[in-house]
Amino acid sequence: MAVLPGGAHAASIPDAVSRQISVAAESGPISLLDGLARVLAAHPELAATPESAAALARVASAPVPDFIGANLPVYREIAARIAAAAPPAQRGAVRAAVGRELASYVANDIRIMPALPPAPAAPPPSQPPEVGGRGFNVGSFTIYPEIHAGGFYDSNIYATNAGTKSDWVGTLSPSVALQSNWDRNSLYAEAGTDLTGYLHHGSENTVDWHTQAEGQIDVSKNTHLLLGTILLQEHEDRASPDAAEGTTPTLYHEFNTYAGVVHRIGNFDVRLAGAVERLTFGNVMGTNGLILNNDRNRNRYTFGITVRDVANSAFRPFVQGLGDIRVYDQTTDDFGYQRNSNGYRAGVGAQFRLAPSLTGEAFIGAMGRDYKDPTFKPVTAVAADGYLRWQAGQSTAFVLFTDRSIEETTLAGSPAYIYTLVGGRIEHAFRPDLTGFVRLAYANADFAQSPRRDNELDTSVGVRYYVTRQVYLGADYRFTARRSTDATQNFGRNQVFFTVGSTF
Repeated sequence: MAVLPGGAHAASIPDAVSRQISVAAESGPISLLDGLARVLAAHPELAATPESAAALARVASAPVPDFIGANLPVYREIAARIAAAAPPAQRGAVRAAVGRELASYVANDIRIMPALPPAPAAPPPSQPPEVGGRGFNVGSFTIYPEIHAGGFYDSNIYATNAGTKSDWVGTLSPSVALQSNWDRNSLYAEAGTDLTGYLHHGSENTVDWHTQAEGQIDVSKNTHLLLGTILLQEHEDRASPDAAEGTTPTLYHEFNTYAGVVHRIGNFDVRLAGAVERLTFGNVMGTNGLILNNDRNRNRYTFGITVRDVANSAFRPFVQGLGDIRVYDQTTDDFGYQRNSNGYRAGVGAQFRLAPSLTGEAFIGAMGRDYKDPTFKPVTAVAADGYLRWQAGQSTAFVLFTDRSIEETTLAGSPAYIYTLVGGRIEHAFRPDLTGFVRLAYANADFAQSPRRDNELDTSVGVRYYVTRQVYLGADYRFTARRSTDATQNFGRNQVFFTVGSTF
């Protein structure tokens, strides 16, 4: 019997059931969900109480981070299937318990909630999507509307070293997701907007939005095609190393389309994939006139192959090789540099599951870029990324993560910077309706062919209280800071957030 820790309210799942779900998951998310359905049909008692249902949700969710494609629909479908199997009198309580259990997985799933973007001091931290909502069934689709609203205080809205300005800010973030309920193939789409309004500095107001669609075509049991596209409008945070010092934030648009094929050959999964990304940046007015950002507009083409050994579900080694071509619209930027480049990233890694509650992934290798400009030397570095997730009982989850990449820059004389990030997050449920978290991240930006080095700290602590199963209140405190060899780029920033959210 696999006993799941967590005190008096912990439940246990038979080892045979855990193995059945694990074996089913080896063939992908649809197979996992089919396996879960068979388990529920054979063992309806596992969905009869909130405690046992939450334990079953944990076992079913453990393999999800390994899957290729959008993970959020899988978590939502796990919640829906367990809730549907619960006795009518217990269905509401089971749905709430499973939702809380999966919310912890979603909050700590690195692929759903990225660790940090290259500019770690960003505006209000996005909340993890909810998974316990019923949604609305429309034909063979389920629609999940959400809305988050709130306000925050920012002690340094321009992220400056001197002459800091503070303000109160209001936010509104509605979104909607659509998920297919087909037996074969799948489609997931979402759209949302983030509206931000400043009380005293209206020029900082922003309207960001995003749309995303991803589909999987199951050609056969062993072959799957993945197609997706992303279109968004965002703004550069004032703390970004490349943010223009304009009177308004710099807007940018991104269009990304990608495709891949995954094919099983014996005990190996082979994935071939490619993507095309288009980035365009808006011009902004500065104190000395118009700041032109046309020289930052570019296309990025990536392609690669990953070969993974899936014979052992507890340890899956892989080798990976990626190519990356970046082409700017303008031959030279405003400083006269040619920033077109070709890059690579190659290495070995492994996904591992040391226990149902302890999973992770690690990668180590090499990466580099060659630049067209003759004054830019090639940039090479050790490539590494990984995460470790430990579900320490029903109430507590720990995540450690790291990432390393070569990022573009507008700094004169420098071709790029090597960005290294390490951090962790702890999430704890004090009681069923009250969850808290602590997060700490450190980042270093090492600018090639430049003496500039940036060290950045991002730490936050917060709580979320569920007024009902679908409505929550949140409060967060966040401190961000940069210490750079260029003292003019140093800053410290305190932010206090208050949010209310609801799923339907």
